[in-house]
Amino acid sequence: MNKIISTLIVAIGLFTYSGTLKAQDYFHISQYMMHQPFVNPAAIGSYGSLNGAGLFKQQWVGLDGAPSIQAINVNSPIGTTNGNAGFSVVRDQIGVNNRIDITGTYAYNLSLGTNSKLALGLSGMAVLNQSNFSQAAVNDANDPLFANDTRMHVLPNFQYGMYYYTNKFYVGLSLPKLLLNSVTSDSTGTDNASTSFDFSQMHYYLNAGYRFELSDNIDLNASTLLKQIAGAPFQFDLNAQAVFNDKLGVGVSYRSSKELVGLLSFQINEMFKLAYSYDFSLSKLGTYHTGSHEIMLLFQMPTKEPLLIEPPRF
Repeated sequence: MNKIISTLIVAIGLFTYSGTLKAQDYFHISQYMMHQPFVNPAAIGSYGSLNGAGLFKQQWVGLDGAPSIQAINVNSPIGTTNGNAGFSVVRDQIGVNNRIDITGTYAYNLSLGTNSKLALGLSGMAVLNQSNFSQAAVNDANDPLFANDTRMHVLPNFQYGMYYYTNKFYVGLSLPKLLLNSVTSDSTGTDNASTSFDFSQMHYYLNAGYRFELSDNIDLNASTLLKQIAGAPFQFDLNAQAVFNDKLGVGVSYRSSKELVGLLSFQINEMFKLAYSYDFSLSKLGTYHTGSHEIMLLFQMPTKEPLLIEPPRF
């Protein structure tokens, strides 16, 4: 049965490559609330010093060809201006399909009073797509579609986001990809790439969070992420994490795709935080794997003086 599931994963990779499954063209992580620039480019505008995060995720452990993600983001204010600039690289592999997103981001902060700000962010992205079809196990060894690996295609795309924040609350709206990138292969195995704008294929993310101060030593952080993805059912995440003495965070998430996520974070020192999550599937697919692991290392340079407005970091 594991072989059947693994074959299905390879097929998903093939469909993702060919453009027939457009709903699965953006990477998925569980700890987006720890470093929100991964889901909203405008969120980099809320940082007052050099910061970033590195992430590794292995999904559906125990299944060959299961999704694997490696990502890094670094961003910083631009001098004394109201702007921030960022850079990220994300590698997303599923089955025989490999995709690398290389992104540059700019965000601008607007003051809405003494206690709140609105950041607007825009990203330019180079999407690198390549598939190793020759490594796939197929029934017909003479099938030209699987005879050779594809070329590396470099396709343009853009992201846009808005991010409103105070010291205890944030809410953001983002469009993770404004353009539709497609790579198709004909019966001879020749692959072709194209980029177009299709409003019906647009994705929308809405994320929000609030910090409750339960006592001098305990905070309760609650957050959510709502996704409207073309070609897929409406999705949502609900997250809660208790943080003790600004050091240890313990929490749980529930995802509408029938997944329960355990969250654990630890503030190592003033600059570094380590976070880990484990996804447990409540669906039938969960009987064929041992869950998903995700680890993230975050850093932020300390500021000379405390920021007047800094949203919750969780």
